[in-house]
Amino acid sequence: MWRGLLFVVLASPSVVIARSFEEDSEAIEVLKGEQGNTVHIPCDLILEDNLVLVWKQQKRILFAGPLRVRQDSRMAVDSGYLRIENVQPSDAGDYSCQVELETGELLVSRKSLVVLQPARAKISPGGGVITIKSGTSLDLSCTGSGVPVPEITWVRDGKVIATGVEQADLSLKEITWQSGGLYQCQASNNVGEINVKNFTIQVLHAPIVEVLPAEVELTSTCRVQIQCLVYSAPRSTVRWFHQGRLLQPGADITMWNLEYLHVLQLNDCAEREGDYTCMAENSLGSNEGVTHLKKEHMVRQVEEVVVRVDRQISVKSGGDRSIYNSLTSLVTVLVLAAVLR
Repeated sequence: MWRGLLFVVLASPSVVIARSFEEDSEAIEVLKGEQGNTVHIPCDLILEDNLVLVWKQQKRILFAGPLRVRQDSRMAVDSGYLRIENVQPSDAGDYSCQVELETGELLVSRKSLVVLQPARAKISPGGGVITIKSGTSLDLSCTGSGVPVPEITWVRDGKVIATGVEQADLSLKEITWQSGGLYQCQASNNVGEINVKNFTIQVLHAPIVEVLPAEVELTSTCRVQIQCLVYSAPRSTVRWFHQGRLLQPGADITMWNLEYLHVLQLNDCAEREGDYTCMAENSLGSNEGVTHLKKEHMVRQVEEVVVRVDRQISVKSGGDRSIYNSLTSLVTVLVLAAVLR
């Protein structure tokens, strides 16, 4: 199939009229314009001044010569072009300019306009957030719209976890507490910016407990600090036990927490050895973690402190061994006494 231009010479040899004739509609020139921008659709006909040029969109007349037929202020005829400002998806389709000769012959030039539209993402189910119990499954779907058809990408923690063209599905089986968090669907078609939609999964689960080794702190006094990490939803109630005995805040015991971090602080080191249990409980269950504090552990940390103090005394004593030995012995006795009394 073929397409061409038939040139008809009128009475004046300086005027040429072009007639397009097509036997294959796919040969129509395709013009592209981005949504919101201005597009110019050219007319390939060369006309005499006394002929009336008609512009049409599909079968709808837009202009007859300078006369506006369609009342759309975004459209105008400009030096052989049809200008459309702030072009919208509804403007897409076939356009033609045509003129009727004095002989009754109709000359037509056709163009097809494609309006490029930025990608848009949509996540199903909607709402942007869902709360489910651990152990259940969840199917998420992200569809994209736009021209051209966008590519869809699921991202979590900066890593791509699923892709597709126009649609990408994400199937989460037997969800654990680690599955909770932010998921992002990105739609991209190189028109405008990447469109991103967020989806948050909140997982309800029994507490996950991790107790860190005890830390002995030596300043003017000796004290012990134990940290417990509790991950749960809904929030858990946390209790501390020493050798099976429930601990309560008081002058010698301080308890505090910040989000998932729970801290037990013992304000002296006397008779503190033994098992320390961090127990967390919520409506979905309970869990606990245990750390064992040995007197040898406290003594070892004391020795490390003595070594550090020893270095400082060595510098400040200026090499006087008598002063050095006296101060070192005094520090060692005082610190060990605080731990072993």
